[in-house]
Amino acid sequence: RKPRDKPPLWDTFLDPPSKKTSGSDVDWKKLQFFLKLFKLCVYLLVFAVVLGSSVLANLIYLYMAGNTGSNLPRAQVCSNYLLRDGEVIAARNKLDQIAWVWALIFAFAAPELFTFLRALRITMFKRERRPTGLEVGLVTLFELLHVVGLALLTFTLLPSLDVTRGAMLGCCVCFVPALLNLLTGTRLKWKSVDSLVFGVSVLAVIALGSVFLVWPSQSNVLEVQLLALPLLLVSFRWWENFANTQEAIAYIIRTIRCTRSRYHTYLYLAPLKVVVFAVVGFLLHGRDFFQYFTLFLDAWRPHLITLVTYGDSGALNTTLANSSINASPPRVQFSMQSSPNAVVYALALQVGAAYLCHIFGKFACKIKIQVFSYALPLSLAGPVTVCMATVLAQLRAADPCALHGLLPDYLTVQALGGNMEELGQRSLDLALWLWPLWWLAQVWTCLHIWQPHNDKNAATEKLFVCPWYCALLVDQCSMMNRRIVDWSEEYLAIKSVPTDARDAVQPLPSGPNANGGTPQKNDKVPHLIVCATMWHETEDEMMEFLKSIVRLDEDQCARRLARTYLNVDKADDEYYELETHIFFDDAFVLDPRQCENKGSPPVNDYVKTLTRTINKAAFEVYGVDIRIEPPTKVETPYGGRLEWTLPGRTQMVAHLKNKDKIRHKKRWSQVMYMYYLLGYKIMERKDLSPLSKAVKAENTFILALDGDIDFRPHAVQLLIDRMKAVEELGAACGRIHPVGRGPMVWYQNFEYAIGHWLQKATEHVIGCVLCSPGCFSLFRASALMENSVMKRYTLISSEAMKMVQYDQGEDRWLCTLLLKAGYRVEYCAASDAYTHAPESFNEFYNQRRRWVPSTIANIFDILADADTVVKKNNSISTMYVWYQGMLMIGTVLGPGTIFLMMVGALVAVFTINIWTAFLWNFFPLLIFILSCVYLKQKFQLLIAFVISAIYCLVMMAVLIGITVQILEDGPLAPASMFFLLVAVQITIAGFMHPQEFWSLLCGVIYYITIPSMYMLLMIFSVFNMNDVSWGTREAPVLKDDDDEGRNYLPGWLDDPLFINSDLGRIPLQERRFWQDVIKKYLKPLELSREQKQAMDDGLKGLRNMISFAFVMVNAIFVLIVFLLQLKKEFLHLNWPIDPTDFVTFDRSNLQVNIYRQYKELDPIGLCFVIFFGVILIIQFIAMLFHRFATMCQLLASTSVDWFRSGGQFTDEDAAHELKGSAVNIARNLQRPKRIFEEYDEEENHYDEIMPSGGSDDAGEHRGSMVRRQTIIRLQETRNRQQGDYSNLVLNFERRFLGEDELNLKGLALNRKSVMLFQQRRSKAKVDAAEMPGGTPTPKPGTRPPLVPEVPKRVSFSPTVRLSRQVYENDGYEHTEF
Repeated sequence: RKPRDKPPLWDTFLDPPSKKTSGSDVDWKKLQFFLKLFKLCVYLLVFAVVLGSSVLANLIYLYMAGNTGSNLPRAQVCSNYLLRDGEVIAARNKLDQIAWVWALIFAFAAPELFTFLRALRITMFKRERRPTGLEVGLVTLFELLHVVGLALLTFTLLPSLDVTRGAMLGCCVCFVPALLNLLTGTRLKWKSVDSLVFGVSVLAVIALGSVFLVWPSQSNVLEVQLLALPLLLVSFRWWENFANTQEAIAYIIRTIRCTRSRYHTYLYLAPLKVVVFAVVGFLLHGRDFFQYFTLFLDAWRPHLITLVTYGDSGALNTTLANSSINASPPRVQFSMQSSPNAVVYALALQVGAAYLCHIFGKFACKIKIQVFSYALPLSLAGPVTVCMATVLAQLRAADPCALHGLLPDYLTVQALGGNMEELGQRSLDLALWLWPLWWLAQVWTCLHIWQPHNDKNAATEKLFVCPWYCALLVDQCSMMNRRIVDWSEEYLAIKSVPTDARDAVQPLPSGPNANGGTPQKNDKVPHLIVCATMWHETEDEMMEFLKSIVRLDEDQCARRLARTYLNVDKADDEYYELETHIFFDDAFVLDPRQCENKGSPPVNDYVKTLTRTINKAAFEVYGVDIRIEPPTKVETPYGGRLEWTLPGRTQMVAHLKNKDKIRHKKRWSQVMYMYYLLGYKIMERKDLSPLSKAVKAENTFILALDGDIDFRPHAVQLLIDRMKAVEELGAACGRIHPVGRGPMVWYQNFEYAIGHWLQKATEHVIGCVLCSPGCFSLFRASALMENSVMKRYTLISSEAMKMVQYDQGEDRWLCTLLLKAGYRVEYCAASDAYTHAPESFNEFYNQRRRWVPSTIANIFDILADADTVVKKNNSISTMYVWYQGMLMIGTVLGPGTIFLMMVGALVAVFTINIWTAFLWNFFPLLIFILSCVYLKQKFQLLIAFVISAIYCLVMMAVLIGITVQILEDGPLAPASMFFLLVAVQITIAGFMHPQEFWSLLCGVIYYITIPSMYMLLMIFSVFNMNDVSWGTREAPVLKDDDDEGRNYLPGWLDDPLFINSDLGRIPLQERRFWQDVIKKYLKPLELSREQKQAMDDGLKGLRNMISFAFVMVNAIFVLIVFLLQLKKEFLHLNWPIDPTDFVTFDRSNLQVNIYRQYKELDPIGLCFVIFFGVILIIQFIAMLFHRFATMCQLLASTSVDWFRSGGQFTDEDAAHELKGSAVNIARNLQRPKRIFEEYDEEENHYDEIMPSGGSDDAGEHRGSMVRRQTIIRLQETRNRQQGDYSNLVLNFERRFLGEDELNLKGLALNRKSVMLFQQRRSKAKVDAAEMPGGTPTPKPGTRPPLVPEVPKRVSFSPTVRLSRQVYENDGYEHTEF
């Protein structure tokens, strides 16, 4: 029968896909729920911390500044605790004032110290361009103006004011930003509604300028009369953030921003600012300059405070009102000791509160909760500070004992009025009712913090103009220091600046044909190109890969449809374009016994498996029979090409490589797609200007995959987010999980876990990752196109060492080239991918036999060229090179270390002498080394397997022995402590990775196989370095038998599998490209017998040299440590922790002897503890930092949609909400209906049918009907005509443009959002009906078109837009994508 005829009834049974609980198919709903709940808690926590810390920092700052004045009224002291009658006042103390002056200087210096340390680290260990003299001068000028103004505000103005007015002045330090915001921000936007914006900006400037007139006109104090000077000077610091590049200041802006960071400037400017602030403060305070230094220590020590007691309150009031000493009534003078820690506590609280405000505010900006947890608390900080300061001051003024337990009684808190009546009167007299206008003007000036545009987890330089904060005005500094202009837009042309740092930045030419033409909007859209390399993968492995591609296709289609129909051509933040390429190595059968025509050879079984598996993968993802159209066959100069159109209308191309026409193996497949996708498809485009090509390359990402990888679209999106956040990022990898069965996979489960938890996390934090694995990594196109990357990657390995470095670990060498080019490589722990791991012992050893030499070779390459790498790469420092050097030493000496460890373990566990333990370990090792020299690999692996099994038994005994030793010696013994610390560290790491916690159970397998994996495997890898074969997935070689008959297979173009496929052709230009690139870089290597022999001899010579050096280094190391161990009674160290005390009684002398015995730390233990202890501490601390960064990334990508606004839900809110839900709506509307799902909507469920009999048998009959519904549905499914849901775009349009009501109850949308959705749907229907040849609107209740009998052809166009034109192919649309 024909394939599309109805099956017979006996063959109607189905096997629907089931939800898996492992790999990428695991259910993430619980995790998403907990992430949302956790983010909700983070919202509230960060809001509370930012608001509380900013208010606390402001209150303490006002309190500190208020106690520096020398002409202030004396403080009234609580007499209840002094056992004194009458009123007590405290005289001003010179030492107190000096202490508070120094405290303010230290508070100001704290963030400057952080700036200096960061600048010192970056200038020493990073590569930063040095600034020009003009830039240094401009930055220094404005920073020093700010410092002088802040000193005037702190030491003259605030001491002359009460705390209420002092707190109100915090809103008035943004006059210059408000003025610049008016002049350069809205001056050219007066038309239409922008005239209102201009008017409000004018009012804001007038409101902020009123403070310069109101209070000075009502005061006769000089400091208050000059109030405008400090406020203007302070506001100069943030002028740069509010000044756009208008003609008047374009030159200054361009000059001051010519470098990306100013750490070279701040290296000296931070100490200079502290010195200037201190000197100006000393001069303004008014005391002798040298007294601030001579009395420094006395000021911070306890000293006496003079107190005066008056007989009655009337006398006190008279004294406070009159300045005449002769009029004072009788008084009693005495003294009390000052609080020694009052200044210290205030300083610590102020510095800590300001630091917390900055850190939590930056955290809020990074995880995209800026509006609620950053903008709102900072805007409220001013009013809350004013209210709190007023309440506290009035409480203290009304009752001197009110704040007795909180503040020292002898210190001043200046109140606006003595009571509520006086407070109200002075508020009217001083026109304090203007303060709300000043606060509103500040909010208007800093309106940009309510509209964040930064990427997720953006770097600090992208978020803030100045690197750190101003501790004395932390809330104002946080608001005005937050960037208005996005970093990427502002520094678009920085990458192409002149090589000479002193050259001026020239403007880019304009025009469509100019060398620097303006890039188009589409050039900035992330373009994801999936590039997978395949060879001999099994069907199960291909299935996981193809399911991942189908899911990615579905996700991209949903985002494209959401942009087109729901978001009015505005893409969401995570939108990307997608295309998939598979590069199949050795895809053709070239054996003369099976291939009759070399011009059209048959494809191998692996290609056929891929072709058959695509529909199965779609069925597994969608749960319905998806009929993907047969691929288009295209002959190419390198072999052939199969082009599929996936359900989401993205293209998947399988490039079939003929090893007789193009060079095979994975590295050359990577060279092939780099030059094709980047060289041909970007550089050869005539319609793009050079700047457009540069921008497009910056936003083009290659997802390098293996043919067995399993991942979710969310994992890819997290990698793209990192690319957006870090411009220097050249590659990013995710968390790789091994998949398979058996003890070897269990071992790799734990090995991969601690390798990612500790090693990769440490590399990411203190430097950058050295290897981004080729099975799942994202590369930036512009990084691959950099000098000495793509070009150097094409080098042929003519030397033995280069062959090991280049071809045995191509992914590591590619990362080495990126690092040397100055790019960063990162590890994203939240991006999960699953790959099939070797399940047998031999396959695992062969895989690591390739990895170990290439890893060592590439790391040695970086270490040997460390000076150049450190200078060129900002992420690699000298300290990081030392860390990698330590790891390399540990790797090389690993076998010797494990050998010594086993010797010591046998001595401790089996109580044998050290020589016996040495020989027990030496002879098996010697046998294995000799086998690696003289025997074939299969015998080497057999011997390694036997020795490994024996060592596993020994390690189990060692594990039990260590447990017993810990119980005998206690947990504080050296060996016990180190073992427990390592176990605790790994356990904590497991708890910090809750989703991977069960990997800890595999730690036992890892522990007992340590001798095999760190000693035998290293020896096997080094002694087989001359073997450059792949080692895994090797296909069986056909035996050459002349008597066997020939069985020719059909050519691939005539293969019955592709009988329904159309025959296509590539453009002439592309054909020429392939011919040229093959001729220059990818021509098959044809080595003569002499050349092959020379290469083999070179590899053997390299093997002999490395093996000899490896054995000698380890032998010398073992010999030295072993000899030291023999003399441990002379060379040991006494362990100072937990000694044992002994008491003995000598009967002959009748003496009692008491002595203490220390545990001994032998040389082996000392070396092990020092070396590996330092590495473990570094890795543990780095893991904590990386876990925090991962949490930030997860929180940034998690949206909390549980709460909706009430009646104040505006149209803008509705549009924003609909945009956030558009992708989910499109995904639901495009997804095919699963098996039986379309009939469930029309008929009652069979399990709801109740029998007419009695209730006693109802349950039994109901269960019978439930069991019977499958058979009934199978019968009805066969009899009904099945719809075709293979086109996701058509599915969406059929439902979205149809007349049926759409059920949106599953989405938490506001009523206005639903109305907006219906409006856009109605508009889309009208546009579709009016469009010539548009998609007709389906009638209510109509089914999708039946599956046509004739094959269809879907064509693709290079344009990236969705077309709704219908092809003349029985109603199937023609999609341009």
